[in-house]
Amino acid sequence: MKREVVESLLISIFTAYLFFYSFYTNVFVIFSNIYYPSIYQFLFFIIPYVALPLLVFFRKNSIIDRIYLYFLFIGLVTFIVLLATYIVYIMYEIIIFLIIAFYADIIEELYFNKKRSLFYRGAGFISILIAMLFISKFLVISTPVEPTKIVVDSIYADFPIEKVPYFFYYGIIMRINYLYFTTSIQSIVLYIILAALLTENYYMIFKIVRNNSVAKNMISPTLTGGISALSCQCEGLTATLPTIAAALATAVSTTLLSESIVLLLLSNFMLTVFLNRKTQIKIVSQIKNIRNSNIFPVMAIFFILITPIAEIFGIYFKLELLSLIFFFGINILMFVAGIFFMYVLTKIGVQPRIQSKYLIISLIIFSSIIMFIWFIPYFTALAYTYYNIFLLMNLMAFVSGFIVYLIYSNIDTLKRAYVEYNAMMFSMTALIIFYIALIENTTLYPLYGIEQQIIFSAILWATALPFMWLSTIDTLYQYSVPKNYYLKNSKKKSKNFSED
Repeated sequence: MKREVVESLLISIFTAYLFFYSFYTNVFVIFSNIYYPSIYQFLFFIIPYVALPLLVFFRKNSIIDRIYLYFLFIGLVTFIVLLATYIVYIMYEIIIFLIIAFYADIIEELYFNKKRSLFYRGAGFISILIAMLFISKFLVISTPVEPTKIVVDSIYADFPIEKVPYFFYYGIIMRINYLYFTTSIQSIVLYIILAALLTENYYMIFKIVRNNSVAKNMISPTLTGGISALSCQCEGLTATLPTIAAALATAVSTTLLSESIVLLLLSNFMLTVFLNRKTQIKIVSQIKNIRNSNIFPVMAIFFILITPIAEIFGIYFKLELLSLIFFFGINILMFVAGIFFMYVLTKIGVQPRIQSKYLIISLIIFSSIIMFIWFIPYFTALAYTYYNIFLLMNLMAFVSGFIVYLIYSNIDTLKRAYVEYNAMMFSMTALIIFYIALIENTTLYPLYGIEQQIIFSAILWATALPFMWLSTIDTLYQYSVPKNYYLKNSKKKSKNFSED
């Protein structure tokens, strides 16, 4: 037998022995009953550590080999955590140490020495997964418990049913010395898939970057877009929130998580099918065709005219005092109206040129400040209290949008990066507001309440992410397709035209 096969079998055997003996000696303390059967969730959690090492027999399949790789890193980290937190008897320590040694040797022999790129994928996968577990409060460092026991209990023992999010239904809480690990079947499977998707996507992104030196200037915006997408996947317990807010937060976070999954799957599809094969993505060109069509300026003018009318109607019905969505929503619409206004001016030939890079940087900072300063609670309260300041807030948003398109029309190589920067600013603002409400249980805008804070931030977040995703895909597409691609296509089109 090959070395990795023998070691995988030993991992499976030693792990099974460790778990069975822990059950027999009551090291595992499981609180389970007919209403909350924690034992089934716990078995689902530990059985893969016995079964998945056997995937070594099916490694010829590339997908199974990738699953095997990711499992090796999960297993290695899991038993390192056990060795560091679960110190009971010398025999246990020896078995855990041997299992760690086998994991490390397989990883080194199969991947670090022979397939270094796959090793980096595995390391990136486990890093992303651990970060997601901590951010989402799956894994929490807490007050130490009895070090000779691993206590497993139903999540409903600590939290009322109405305050448990969907992805934690029938979940369990494991207490291992000073670590609390909260999980459920659906959540742990979903998070592993998300971490794997992010790993595969970033690997393909960096492959595109490495193969094109011009693409290096888009690394930062791409990473920013990915981090923003990752942040959308981090869902935590809402037990500290009021009951209504908890139910609302669960629905909102589930929706955002679903959107993130769709975007990640689309990214993986685009990267696998189109970008790595250097073929044209029709959706990108079709969106650009809409922007460059004759009807788009008409739509822009209509939007510019209708936004102030909507604001006047809203003020007449005092919506700015009742709805946080209208309060900030009309502000964001004025920002978009400013962009469209400058866009229309460029279409009729008014296009100021800015030569100084320092002036462009100064305008970028200035436009960001006058737009996002109003999300600070102090300035929000001022705009809420005084109508003239509320109107000033919206005027500054219009000016900010105007400057944004002015800058966009004056830069060449970093247009896409600048679009991603603006989408990121809105997405990160929504993220901060959402997590302050959800995790810290803090109402930034007490005049509206925490429920409106959650709803508004979720809407803003869900709206900004697709724009960031489209910009990232467009950026990657530009650098994945050879430069002479467009030249060949244009020549082909002109040739066909002349023949006609």
